[in-house]
Parts: sequence; structure tokens; C-alpha cells
Amino acid sequence: MKLLSINISEPKKIIFNGKELITSIYKTPVNKEVEVGQLGIEGDRQADLQVHGGYDKAVYAYSHTHYSHWSDIMKKSFGEFGLVGENLTIDNFDENDVFIGDEYQIGTTLLQISQPRIPCYKIGIKMNSREFPKLFSQSGLLGSYMRVKETGSINIGDSVELSKRDDSSMSIFEISQLLFVDLKNIEGMKRAIGLKYLSEEIKEKFRERLMKLGDFSSL
Repeated sequence: MKLLSINISEPKKIIFNGKELITSIYKTPVNKEVEVGQLGIEGDRQADLQVHGGYDKAVYAYSHTHYSHWSDIMKKSFGEFGLVGENLTIDNFDENDVFIGDEYQIGTTLLQISQPRIPCYKIGIKMNSREFPKLFSQSGLLGSYMRVKETGSINIGDSVELSKRDDSSMSIFEISQLLFVDLKNIEGMKRAIGLKYLSEEIKEKFRERLMKLGDFSSL
């Protein structure tokens, strides 16, 4: 796999429905080597740290192969990188083949998969579609958040090399299905809660749902 683009943004003001919003979803490519610290990429900051950023969500990666899928769905061409606000656009980063806890070497940086993206309404604003957040969630093509295991530098064209995997883990796609499609899969949620490297944010969502379903055995 190859890193096609590195995309960053500072929080920016936009006007939507007559209201002022602050967002960092409009990320643009940088054509230079950048440093990656514990909390993300040099020059990139998140506007709402309650839903983006932090240790478990320091870097967000998305597959460029999905651009054509969204072009077909949205009936328009998407040529610019950073389509869904991702930091890293990787040529083929399939959610079925990316697992919680996977460690990837990019440049001199080591990144670890922590969870899928949980989309907020701002992705609908960026895609100019009120329906897009639901389409995105249901698709399972959510991309992957990463922790920074080893800080370093990355550059366009760097290879994305899998360096470690726990074969008993679950894929990003499987976790996405539990979050947005297979909502009553009790055994699946229990298994996910037991994953060492799944973010606590997602585990808590599953714990809350299990309580509502009346299953307290894994809580």
C-alpha cells in the first residue's frame, strides 16, 4: 500500500444555514515531509476534540479506492484528496482488511488502528448532502483512526507496511457493522469489548447498548 496524500487543516469558520460553525473537515494536501506527534500531524488541529482527535484518534486514514464509490453514489466526480476530511489518503486501505490493533509503518512513524470513524453532521455539510452521514455510516466505508505508537515523519509516496497483527482481532468493517447496522448482535459486541486495542469510546457505546438490551454479563 502507498500513501497518496497527507491532508491537514486548522479550524476554520464556515457559514451553514445562516449559522457560524468551526470545523477542520476541509483538509488540504501538503507537498512536504511532515512530523507526526503523539496527538497528530504537524499543522493539523481538530475543532471539536469531543468527537475528533486525542490519543486514540490522532490520525485518520481513508482509502482512495472509496472515492469512486462515492462518485457513483453522489453522481459527481471527486478529484481532490481529503474527500471525507482524512489526514492520510492511502491507495487501498480496505476496512475488511484492516483490524483493530494493527500496526502500520509509514516513513519513520508507527501507527496503530484504534477504531472506525464516527461521522458527525459536518461531513454532510462538506459533501453538500443531508443524507450523506447516514449513507456513510451504513456503508461501512468509514476509514480508520490511528494511535501514534512511535512518532516520526511521513511523506507522500511512503509505503504503508503492516508490521503487527493480532489474528484474534476484528476488522474495522466488523466494528462498523456493529455500530451502525447489526445493532442487536450481543455476542459481537461482547467480543468487541474484549479487544485490547479497541478505543474505550467504542467499548462504552457497546456497553451502553448491551445494558439497554438487558445483557449485563460482560459489563
